[in-house]
Amino acid sequence: MAHVVVYLQRTTRGPHPGSLVALCLAREVADARGASVLTLCLGDAGGFDDRLIVEASRSGADQIVFLGPEGIQKLFRRLSPRHVFAPYTREAGSVLAQAGIGPMVGRWIGGPADNLSKLEPVIGTVAGTLPWQQAPLQIEPEYEADVTQVELEDWLVTAAEQAADLSTTAEQPPLIYLDTVEGALDPATKAALDSIGAHPVAANDYASYQEGTLLWFDESGEGLPLTLVERSPGLRVILLVGEREISGPLDPSWGLADFVLPGKWSDVVGQFADTPWKSTFV
Repeated sequence: MAHVVVYLQRTTRGPHPGSLVALCLAREVADARGASVLTLCLGDAGGFDDRLIVEASRSGADQIVFLGPEGIQKLFRRLSPRHVFAPYTREAGSVLAQAGIGPMVGRWIGGPADNLSKLEPVIGTVAGTLPWQQAPLQIEPEYEADVTQVELEDWLVTAAEQAADLSTTAEQPPLIYLDTVEGALDPATKAALDSIGAHPVAANDYASYQEGTLLWFDESGEGLPLTLVERSPGLRVILLVGEREISGPLDPSWGLADFVLPGKWSDVVGQFADTPWKSTFV
């Protein structure tokens, strides 16, 4: 059977949103072409990966495999997948490059594809929406024999240890925003921010947050600063680009965001009070 492959990138709150949107897109491609959706992740983070497995299953995975150090190269040589999807991130780009896959074409995905026949072979997805697939079953993951030989990042090692500690309780991370241009936020947007409990931070202060969600309002269209590369892995970034059309090549800085959302700011922020969005903040 032909395969559509999706790289699952971990974050402190489960799969990267780009991975979940990629999975939804992969599910559409697989259903249209009689293929299966194979999702890949490197290493074993124990109980921390439980959420990863649940959400990947729900978003359309047929198979979830946790690979060892050389597993991804061997698998791509054996399967020769029709399509490869991954988040539009440095990590995903590096992993695919090691497997000899690429170059990765960045695409903003705001929902189901209009024309599946025009999709590139290797796509880096920028999440412009929540997952739209809702598969009912949870997939039983597979683990390669040498999966524990993958060296996990420090934050992931700590997260795996905390997941094993049943006494550990998670607190709701703070929701913060940066007004990048003085006076740019209109009263309706500020009211929406107040209604979801978001509070402002100064331009130099967000780097001090170890956990949380940062709403970045892009008034000028300049994208995100490269300094965000150095942020804590627990700080999720949602870029709000306003009422302008997204077309053509992507801004490379969008790869630093977990979500890129267009639309009137007050309307977009207002949606964050709904239950589906609330789950992305914890």
